[in-house]
Amino acid sequence: MSLVHFNHSGAGRPAPETLQTITDYLRSEAEVGPMEASQLVGLQRAEIYEVAARLLGCGPQHVAFGSGHGQLYGDIISAIPLKGEDRVLVSRQEWMGNVICLQNAARLSGASLSLMASDDSTAVDVEELCANLSPDVRILALTWIGASGALINPAAAIGRAIRQSRSSGFFIIDASQAIGQLPINVEELGCDALVACGRKFLRGPRGTAIAYISPRLAAEVVPRKLDNFSAAWNGKDVVQVSDARVFETAEESVALRLGLGKAIEQALELGLDNIREKLNHKASALRDALAAQPKVQVLDLGKEKAACVTFTVGGLSCGQVKRALADRGITIGMNGSGYTPYDLELRGITELLRASVHMSTSDEDIETLVGAIAELTGTRGGLVN
Repeated sequence: MSLVHFNHSGAGRPAPETLQTITDYLRSEAEVGPMEASQLVGLQRAEIYEVAARLLGCGPQHVAFGSGHGQLYGDIISAIPLKGEDRVLVSRQEWMGNVICLQNAARLSGASLSLMASDDSTAVDVEELCANLSPDVRILALTWIGASGALINPAAAIGRAIRQSRSSGFFIIDASQAIGQLPINVEELGCDALVACGRKFLRGPRGTAIAYISPRLAAEVVPRKLDNFSAAWNGKDVVQVSDARVFETAEESVALRLGLGKAIEQALELGLDNIREKLNHKASALRDALAAQPKVQVLDLGKEKAACVTFTVGGLSCGQVKRALADRGITIGMNGSGYTPYDLELRGITELLRASVHMSTSDEDIETLVGAIAELTGTRGGLVN
């Protein structure tokens, strides 16, 4: 059975070139030794910072890599000094892992956490945010594209509003769903940090993550952990590095880092503007086709939408639909309140299905998914038992 993959928002399928890069390096480790193999690709590893900088629109010294979004995001948030009178603002689309991280930082410091105001589309209300940017706002955490919807938050407009208000708060963007499907320029976004895992639309391997760290943030962070890569010992004191690599460690998976570098190269070769245009076209076609099904309710909101479609199927639980599609060789995502607790609670949604497209998604793939759902709902064939 050939697989039809509609779960790129969960994890994209790595391209053959990415897999080849990883396996070639692992073979080299087996042949010459892991330390020796690492030395042989030293220049290539250094070049990955340059490639990543092109993707993000910054200098290579502002790029940090990690083993996952949660690890890198958590290290950054925990390194921002907070006081009891500080405020942390979060978007309603915030992923549960971010919520836990931010809530914990607030709890340990005595700071308060509250939601940014949202407009009728559930996006962050930029004008209302401006009115609430008091000097005590220390962190503004934005999920650019949420895990449980297609809405694209106005990240650049939020960044401009923060700069114009002359707020000293740190603007932190979760771009895990955005990287690889949207053009990114951190200068235009005006953020202090942008964090993303490598496994979604970027199609990098699991166990990889990337971050941009602004010079302002790098100068003020107090990391909770350091090692001989992120700091040095001068005989009397520990001196941490002064750029983004303060969040890196001496040990890494060289194979996965090389795989991520290859995935970034491929995204740049395809062109992010081109990717965005094509994914938007494919997602719109899928959204329209699902909306035309009598028993399907499409749940997507937002003026600008990402390359995923969220929906439910009348008369069937999301688990039933997901399992039945898997039996037919079709993979989709399923989210509950554990993913985006603020947004789903405010919308009164307990669970939803999520189908996301990529460059490899064909018209036939869309027809296969929609046809299978039509069979499950009884509009083409029988109903799932």
